[in-house]
Amino acid sequence: ASLRRELANLRGVLGSGPTALIESDRQRVWINLDRAHIDARGLDGARRDGDLLEGLDIAGEDGFEDWLREERSRLEQIPFTARPVSKFALAALPEFQSLPALAVLPFSNLTGDLALDIYAEGLAEDLIDRMARLRWLPIIARSSSFAFRGLDVDARAAGKELGARYVFEGRVKPIGGGISLAASLSDSETGQLIWSNRINLPKEHQSDALNQLITGLAATLGVKIEQQEQSLVLSKPQSDLNVRDLIWRGRWYLNNLSRKSAAKARQCFEEALAREPGSSEAIIQLAIARFYELWTGRGSAEEIKELRQMAQRAIIADLEDARGHMIAGIAEMWLRQPLRAEALLARAIELNPSQFLAYGQMGSLLYLRGEPKKALNVLETAMRLSPNDFNLFYVHGEMAMAHLMVGQYEQAVSCADLAIMTRQSYWYAHVVKINALKRFGDRAGAEQASHELNVTVPQFDPAHTDWLPFVDPAWNEYLRDGLNF
Repeated sequence: ASLRRELANLRGVLGSGPTALIESDRQRVWINLDRAHIDARGLDGARRDGDLLEGLDIAGEDGFEDWLREERSRLEQIPFTARPVSKFALAALPEFQSLPALAVLPFSNLTGDLALDIYAEGLAEDLIDRMARLRWLPIIARSSSFAFRGLDVDARAAGKELGARYVFEGRVKPIGGGISLAASLSDSETGQLIWSNRINLPKEHQSDALNQLITGLAATLGVKIEQQEQSLVLSKPQSDLNVRDLIWRGRWYLNNLSRKSAAKARQCFEEALAREPGSSEAIIQLAIARFYELWTGRGSAEEIKELRQMAQRAIIADLEDARGHMIAGIAEMWLRQPLRAEALLARAIELNPSQFLAYGQMGSLLYLRGEPKKALNVLETAMRLSPNDFNLFYVHGEMAMAHLMVGQYEQAVSCADLAIMTRQSYWYAHVVKINALKRFGDRAGAEQASHELNVTVPQFDPAHTDWLPFVDPAWNEYLRDGLNF
C-alpha cells in the first residue's frame, strides 16, 4: 500500500505534459524512455563519469548482476572524445550555486620523481571519492577540477571558475628519506586559509596506511567545513536565513548538546522542511536532532520507536547518506536489538568510512552486548579519524566504560577524565570514573568523584543508569552498585 501511494505521488509530480514520464497499468509501472535523456543510450562520444548504476545492488538477483556486469563491460569499450573544458556544468546549475561546494584540485608532485605523478593524482582522486560520501557537501567532479592540472592558478581563481566555495590543494614534497603531503583548505570567496597541515605519506599507493590517511583527511575536512559554515551563518539575522542557513543554524545548536538547544535545532530544521518539503538534508537533520533530544533526556521506548521511524524516513530521503543508517542503528541499539543495530551501523560505515560518530556508536554497541575488547579497537579508530570533533567527549566516555569492563581501571579513569574535561556535565563519564576508582580500591578518590558528580550534575539520579541499553542487565546493576558508599 505504501509503494502504491508513493508511486501515485510520483506520477503526480512527473506526469505533466502531453505524455506522462511515468506510466502504469494494473500490474506494471514503467518510465516512458522517449521523454527521458539517458546518458548510457547512444553516448555520442561524450565522456561518462562513474559506472552504470553505480552503487545499485539487488540482493539475491544474480541475473541482474550478470546483466549489469555485461552492460558495464560493453560501455567501457565505447570510445569517448575528450572535450575542452571552458564552462563547468555543475557551477551553472542554480541549485548548486547555493551550496558550499568543495573542489579538490589535482595534487602537485614537487619531488622531482616523475614516477610519483600518478601517485599524486591517485591521492586526489581517492580524496574526491571519499569526500563525496559526506552527501551534505557537493564535490566538484574530477573531470572539472582536474582541468587545472599543471596550471599556475590560486585557490580564489579556481574556486570562482568552478563554482566552489572551498578549495583543497595538495603538494607532494620530499621530506628526509620519504615524502609528505602539504595540505591546505581555503575559502575561495575570502581567500582565508581555513586549515593546513603536513602529512607524512607511505609510498605504496594501495597500502592500508594510505587508506587510513585518506579516510582521516576526509573526516578532518568535513569537520573544518562544517565549523566554517556554522560560523558564517551565526552573524545573519534570523529573518534573513534561507533554507540552507536554517539547516546550518540548526546544526550549530546541536553542537551545544543540551535539550534546550536540541529543541531550537529542531525548530530550524522544521522551518527548513516547511519551506522545502523535499529537502533530504532537513529530514536527516530532524532525525539527528531527535536523537540528541532522546540521548540527553533518556527517551522512553515509545519515543525511541518514533526515532526509528524518523531514521527510516531519512534513509528513504537519501539511500546513500550514512547518517540515516547511523540513526536507525542507534535506535535499534537503544531498543536492545543488537543484530539489527550492527547491520545498520556497518552500512553507515560502508557508505562513509570517514563517519566518525558511526564508529563511535559501533564501539558502544560492541561493549553493550558484552564485547569490550573489540569495542576498544573500534573506538580507537573513531578517535584517529576525528581527534578534534566536538563529540570526542562521547568516545572518551565509551572507551572509559570498555576499559572498566575488562578491568583496566586506571585507563578507565584516564578516559573518563578526558571526557569530563571537555563536557563537565556528562554524567555517564562521572559514573564510570566513580566505579573505576572504587573497584581499583581508591575509596577516597571515588567519594571525591561522587561529590564532583553531585555538584556538577545536581539533578543526577542513580536510576539514570537503568536507561543504558546493556544486553546483560547485570552491567546496569554493576554501575549502580558502584555508586553506593
